[in-house]
Amino acid sequence: MLSRVAISLAAVCFLASAQDTYDTIYNDIGSLPCVRLLNATGYVGCQSMTAASGVLYRADTLEDINQFANDGGLRNKYTVVIPYWLLSSSNVDILKTSKKLAAILAVVNGTDPAHAISARPTNVISPDTTCPNCEFGLYANTPNQYQWNPTGSGLLFEQFDFPIYALNTMDTRNTMSYASVMQAANRNRDKGYRDYPLKSLQFHSFMWGAQDTGACLRKGWCTPVGGASVWSTPSTNISYTDEKPIVVITAAMDSRSLFHDLTLGVESSVAGMVTVLAVAEALSRSTIPLDTMSKHIVYTLFTGEAWGFSGSQRFVQDITSSPIQCEKPPTSGSGCAYPFYSDLEFQRLNPAKIEAILEVGQIAGMGGAGGNPTLYAHVDNIQEAASTTLLKQVVQIGANGSTTVPDPTAGIPVQAASSDDVKRGLPPSSSMSFLKSRGNIPTVVLTDFQKQMSALTNHDQDDSWNTPNTFNLIQQAASVISKTAWLQAQGVSDTAAMTPAQTEAIASIQVNAELIQDLLECLSLNYSCSLVDRYLNVTASNIPPTRLPHYSGTLYSQSQPFPIFAWSFLANMTSVKNVTSPTPRVTGCSSKPATVQCNPKEYCVGDQCIVSLTRYHDAYGVGIAMNSNAEYYIKDASKPVWTESTWDPIGLRMFDVTSPGSQIAELMTGLALTLVSSGVIWYSRRFLKKTLKED
Repeated sequence: MLSRVAISLAAVCFLASAQDTYDTIYNDIGSLPCVRLLNATGYVGCQSMTAASGVLYRADTLEDINQFANDGGLRNKYTVVIPYWLLSSSNVDILKTSKKLAAILAVVNGTDPAHAISARPTNVISPDTTCPNCEFGLYANTPNQYQWNPTGSGLLFEQFDFPIYALNTMDTRNTMSYASVMQAANRNRDKGYRDYPLKSLQFHSFMWGAQDTGACLRKGWCTPVGGASVWSTPSTNISYTDEKPIVVITAAMDSRSLFHDLTLGVESSVAGMVTVLAVAEALSRSTIPLDTMSKHIVYTLFTGEAWGFSGSQRFVQDITSSPIQCEKPPTSGSGCAYPFYSDLEFQRLNPAKIEAILEVGQIAGMGGAGGNPTLYAHVDNIQEAASTTLLKQVVQIGANGSTTVPDPTAGIPVQAASSDDVKRGLPPSSSMSFLKSRGNIPTVVLTDFQKQMSALTNHDQDDSWNTPNTFNLIQQAASVISKTAWLQAQGVSDTAAMTPAQTEAIASIQVNAELIQDLLECLSLNYSCSLVDRYLNVTASNIPPTRLPHYSGTLYSQSQPFPIFAWSFLANMTSVKNVTSPTPRVTGCSSKPATVQCNPKEYCVGDQCIVSLTRYHDAYGVGIAMNSNAEYYIKDASKPVWTESTWDPIGLRMFDVTSPGSQIAELMTGLALTLVSSGVIWYSRRFLKKTLKED
């Protein structure tokens, strides 16, 4: 018994000693990694088969990178710390060919003068392709299709067999990590990278996904990229057979960048999402109820758009497949177990009745050619005649002033993108998914560019936007879209012929500028804000602002904060308050759940019981399907099949590396101790055996 206790105490002491030793040697650093994604033909992104490690080496300029590559006196493997804007294919090639590269740390934003926002070059280059997602778009089979992002480097779609991590001072933990790394890199630089001990980083970034999506899904080593889209309508009684036309208002919710944890996407998606939410709020003010109009209004916010328009393509595929033949009902809840659908309410939408699509694309005003901000209305050049009337209406509303009171957006013009007599067609957009199914739907996509997407397209550095331009462009776009949608839903083609009630109603549609500011701040910089708190019943945080990434994530993952907020917000804006309740409004369903409960088919949103036709919709590549055993497989490799690899725990840690001579001495000392220990154990066992025999 005593021997067991002794062994247990020895084990505890050993573990405590081991932890103390680990804490002495290593310093864990907050990590923002580049990870591996897979498609039908291969994979993109970063991974390392083994735990890579390298001495920290600081390179602030291209000259520093070349000096590193040409310095024959550097004998170790190195982790090169560079500003993010130096992370280009050509610079990475220089580092790789030096044969000294172990890993790259890219500083997106830092306090050091070399990493500050003011140090960023003005000629920013998008890391996306020259025409993002165009291989899955409306013109995929069109020869020489227009290149909307001509300066795109394609960095997002390269393969890296070594770790690439980011540093960004976006919160307390990452600021501390940045400070530790830079202090260590500066110390190494002061020593000339030769005076040992030197500070080094070790990276763990092993990804299980290999080959391509097909092989990865078969082995269970990856998950479809995607999440949940959201659709909502004020017409709670909408049905497939009601014969009423539909006006769709849409935008994307997600973006992409090299570092998913830094995917902000203010230019790529956040501004469009904010605009659609502001439109829903403005239209909810109409003195003529929206559900009584001659056409339905349907809001859609799609997830997975950055990855082959996965959200919109699946939504269109599903609504055009109605009615769904459910072979295996779910064990609980709604939807269908096989073929799998988490919800079947989309069958109430008749795609043949979609009569107009109004989409908001890039409108943050950060990538234009300079000068005064302008909104451009794009239409499909193949079916241009179908959109002529809608285009004229959008431009006219923008030109005439979309509000009845003075506001800072009054000077922002709206003009046809083809006003220069060049027919480029639609830029990459969710509307393409609808038009691929039915090409004659009148469609307008509103953006802040005419010829070329922002250089910040799917960039990690769109965190310093032009605040006045961004707010004003969103407000003008929301005003134009809301009034155009209202006129379309009312069936009004000539505003001069409107009735007094209609004139009063359209005048009541005023965009809330304060709401736009709150939404933009909350959805890009501080998700723990009071606006989110009101809708999701979470306590606003007193810690520094919580910035959440706009990478879509993986299907059915727990981190889907933006669809959750979008669902709650749209549900409230399109809701019928307490239709079955005797009192005009029931409140307290979240603050007083023990005493206040909502009726069946009501939802508790913002502490109120509401009835709303707002639903989530699965968003993942339409080339992927699920079989009866709930296993994913590739159904059509020509369509989006993006997946994300599973991985071992990812992280990096700092330690001191000694000189090669010291390392040899340490090795010899260790071997000597091992031999001595083995001899002591051998002698002790022989001595004890002999002693016990004599007893």
